[in-house]
Amino acid sequence: MILVFFLFLSILTIFLSIKMSYYADVLSKTTKASIEAIGGILLAGITSLPELITCFSSIYLDNIYLAVGDIIGSNLFNITIICFFDIIFVKKMMFNKTTSKALVYIILLINYFFIYLSLNGNISLSLFNIGFPTFIVLFTYTFYIKKQLKTQNESSNDIVKKEKFIVLKFILTAIFLVLISTLLTIIVNKISIMYPSFSSSFIGAIFLGITTSLPEVITFISLIKLENYDMALSDIIGSNLFNLLVLSIGDIIFRHNQIYYYADFSSVLMLKLCIITTFISFVQNKRNKSFCKITYIIPSIIVVLLYFMFWLLNI
Repeated sequence: MILVFFLFLSILTIFLSIKMSYYADVLSKTTKASIEAIGGILLAGITSLPELITCFSSIYLDNIYLAVGDIIGSNLFNITIICFFDIIFVKKMMFNKTTSKALVYIILLINYFFIYLSLNGNISLSLFNIGFPTFIVLFTYTFYIKKQLKTQNESSNDIVKKEKFIVLKFILTAIFLVLISTLLTIIVNKISIMYPSFSSSFIGAIFLGITTSLPEVITFISLIKLENYDMALSDIIGSNLFNLLVLSIGDIIFRHNQIYYYADFSSVLMLKLCIITTFISFVQNKRNKSFCKITYIIPSIIVVLLYFMFWLLNI
């Protein structure tokens, strides 16, 4: 019964996420913001709302391993999704048509590096019981936001017909998404208690990590079909950066210890895979255009295979 309720909440999360993406799209078309600002900041923040709530809820429920597993698992799943649909839509050769996202990729890799060093207390640098990686994430995310806002396109976007009460609908949908995400975390916490043979971080990665990433998946597929490859990639990569911001805020809220101490084998393995797969995606985005589908698709195949290997090692 609890799994049925989990499925029901997951479907609601998908529905609300679609609505949020639609309302954000309508609002964005009345601004002069660039694709990078809209995709990397606005959509990334919206589609990452479930991760924000589930992380904080997990901390409140005193299941810190679940919070860490959710964030890292979501990031790994997000990168895998890019590569999976790159394979599905191989005819489009998406990475041949995206502009450079070097800045956000480099920031992600820097953040992963410092978080990895702090896992399980390997490096216990802290200030006021706040981990050193938290300060790195906060600084780099602020730098990223300022950089994106400076690169806004000065040309006006086409103004669409404004939908009535769009702001009110946007706010109400966000509130419902917050409530559903909170319930989802409580359900997954109960599932982790029911199945003690699996670690909380693994359950967080599989149940929460995938479910809370569904908004990114839905938005990504929609944008690919619209051939808006830049915004699709900016949304996913921006969401991963936002997720690390959520983890760092969780570290500030969790006053008992550094949140990075709560990492088991699954979390450490996932973070290693995040570093590897993010670097592969970075190379895909920066390399010269590939006109041979076989050589073009190899990096995406490697990423997807690595993700399935992770599943096999934890089942």
